[in-house]
Amino acid sequence: MPTLVLKHYSKANVQSEIVKWCCAQVDGFSGLKKRWVAFHCRRSKDDEEKFILVRYLKGDPLLISSERDFQRYVKIFGKLGLRTVYATANIYGKLYDFEHVVDLNNIIACTPTWDIDNDLLHWKATIAVCREIASFLESNGITRSIIIKWSGEGAHVHLHHNALSPELRRNYNPLDLAYALVEYTIMKLEWKFHDISFSAESLRVDNEHDPQRLFTCPLSLHRSLNRVAVCINLNDLDAFDLSWTDVESFRHYYDWNKFEVGEADDLALKAIEVVGRCPYFPKRRRRKHPPVDELILKWLKKLEDLEC
Repeated sequence: MPTLVLKHYSKANVQSEIVKWCCAQVDGFSGLKKRWVAFHCRRSKDDEEKFILVRYLKGDPLLISSERDFQRYVKIFGKLGLRTVYATANIYGKLYDFEHVVDLNNIIACTPTWDIDNDLLHWKATIAVCREIASFLESNGITRSIIIKWSGEGAHVHLHHNALSPELRRNYNPLDLAYALVEYTIMKLEWKFHDISFSAESLRVDNEHDPQRLFTCPLSLHRSLNRVAVCINLNDLDAFDLSWTDVESFRHYYDWNKFEVGEADDLALKAIEVVGRCPYFPKRRRRKHPPVDELILKWLKKLEDLEC
């Protein structure tokens, strides 16, 4: 694993923020609940890069419960060229078996996320889109639960999962609520995004919600750029600069985990009435082939043999 990657993921503040994102308190449930985690690895061999996304270990979904968990995974997947740490928007009631990630009723919360994709040259247009989404949410009474995160080349606007109340989540699947809320907002702001895109042709604002969608964790490295996924205080959005994402001197908003329970309920109800439920629910099925992590473990064993 490159020294830069190892040094970054060895920092206590980086480990703490990743754990805080992946291991969350969900209003209405006792104890900490988990997101499904994945590690993006990149290896170079014979001048060719190989990319691997690892989501299981020994057949079970990956999850992070502590800094010790994370340190262990860095050691394991560092041999495969670890770069990026991802986690699902979904938060699960149980998460220690394959069936738990395909059981839609096991989703107890979901983080609504707007995925803004762009090139670095036009990063100011990306920030302008973040501002429009945040302004729309604020105009609909959502003021304390907005999380803005630079993701590497673009950005994510998240809405804290607890902004959707336990009562609402009992009546609707949390994934349905998140999908509808994101889609409704994009519909309402489409003309503004179109105006911004005149100066940034590669700009896209997408609703990526589906049952297994992953998003970059705060303070993770980008999969190919040496940049850090930093959270940005909404009040500092206009002051943001790409230098805030530098690996050696990143600037991160550590107080992102704020929310007001239920403040997004009214907008979510309006959205699900207009948009409907998430259309990407897969058929439930059992695995009929060996999980990819078995192959990963074989590759790791070969690497260990070569190093001996």
